[in-house]
Amino acid sequence: MEERIIDDPRKIKVKRNAAGGIADATDELAPGEEAAEEEELEIALPEGEELDEDLIGLAPSQLEKELARRKKEAEEAAAERDALLAEGEKLLKAGKYRDAENFFAQALVYDGAEGACEKLWLCRTRNYTGIEPILSPGMAEEFASATPEAKEMLRAKLGGRLQAERDAIEEEAAPLREKVRGAQKERRSAFIANRNYYRWRLLVFGVIFCAFVIAMSVCGSMIVHVRVNTPVYLTIAFGALALLDLIPIIFFSRKLVVAQRLVSDNEKLSSTEDGARLEELEGELETLSVFLEG
Repeated sequence: MEERIIDDPRKIKVKRNAAGGIADATDELAPGEEAAEEEELEIALPEGEELDEDLIGLAPSQLEKELARRKKEAEEAAAERDALLAEGEKLLKAGKYRDAENFFAQALVYDGAEGACEKLWLCRTRNYTGIEPILSPGMAEEFASATPEAKEMLRAKLGGRLQAERDAIEEEAAPLREKVRGAQKERRSAFIANRNYYRWRLLVFGVIFCAFVIAMSVCGSMIVHVRVNTPVYLTIAFGALALLDLIPIIFFSRKLVVAQRLVSDNEKLSSTEDGARLEELEGELETLSVFLEG
């Protein structure tokens, strides 16, 4: 078998025959052909390429093919990335920020997209003239994954305006927060009392239903042991009462579901107009905190 020695994690030593080719361990000599002398050859992995499990164990010819395939894919990806960056730059110079934003966002998918993140945020803020896109849902998460250069640039350009916006939002949210939380607390006690009202009545009628069912079962079991018709009549009577008892059980069950929904909805800020506005303001404050403080 061929000898494969791994010393450097980025290099693999193989044996090359005198004809210049790299023969696999399974290669056979043609009739009358003598084995050529072999020499050691180091095949260096491309820059940035690490020796992984997919490369370990490959025959030399397979290794060369795999490295060639990876190199081709990397070149194609680099060409696509550069084309996206070039088109984004062209649109940016023309002032078409929305169109340019799409190209820079696509370029970030590829490695080595230098400056794409900064240009992306430049487009989103319309050359750092608007902060409305920053307050959009999901922008905080995207900013958290931005490059340090992009974060520094955005804070340098818009830090003052973002801080002023946060102060204004906090000024509006503070009294609204107290009002909404107070109203929630007042409704909470009433809604909980209403839920408990239906819960206890459902429990009572549920216990009564179980008692009727047990009594019906006991009377039913006595029918075969006695000769009188009394157990039959009692079984029928208790069965009828159990069926009648289902009416309030169904009624209170439905009421309890509604009461529970009221309790749950009361805990949601969006259940009222003021609460919905407060929820929106709280989201904007959280987003601005990420942009300003990280």
